[in-house]
Amino acid sequence: MVQPLQVRGTAGTLQSPSRWLQAGAFVVHLYTASGAVLAFLIVLAAIRGNVLQALWLGLVALLVDGTDGWLARRFRVSEKLPWFNGRRLDDIVDYLTYVFAPMLLLWTSGYLPAGPEGIILAVLPLLASCYQFCRVDAKTEDYFFLGFPSYWNIVAFYIIVFRLAPVTIGII
Repeated sequence: MVQPLQVRGTAGTLQSPSRWLQAGAFVVHLYTASGAVLAFLIVLAAIRGNVLQALWLGLVALLVDGTDGWLARRFRVSEKLPWFNGRRLDDIVDYLTYVFAPMLLLWTSGYLPAGPEGIILAVLPLLASCYQFCRVDAKTEDYFFLGFPSYWNIVAFYIIVFRLAPVTIGII
């Protein structure tokens, strides 16, 4: 038999969260998931050759990611929807917006060399970031990253804005 969902009330008593609180928690998760939509739009902009639009969408994705965790903690979303793993959702969206979309943007905009060298330069961050995102000790208890946090979106931004040469990109 499934037990009803309960959360700690203000006096330490167990209470079931209202449907409104659960809906609000779901909206926070939807806000996080909107990053996947932004990643898709970044990829579309990259494929269409609209680098500036892709960079602006990347900035919006960065703002969403910079605020969604705070909202989830502020509204105690994990208590209201304990069966839904918001951290996993955040990791999936982060991989798309911080790694996959930026690598595709660098590839389509010609900042990576053509041929096997460019493919290797694009694939290495994808693989390294897969490893980083799967580490259970990737973040401290106070949400700071251990090691390189896979912010390839920032790297891509600087490569594009400063028009770095492929040799410099290879060194990075």
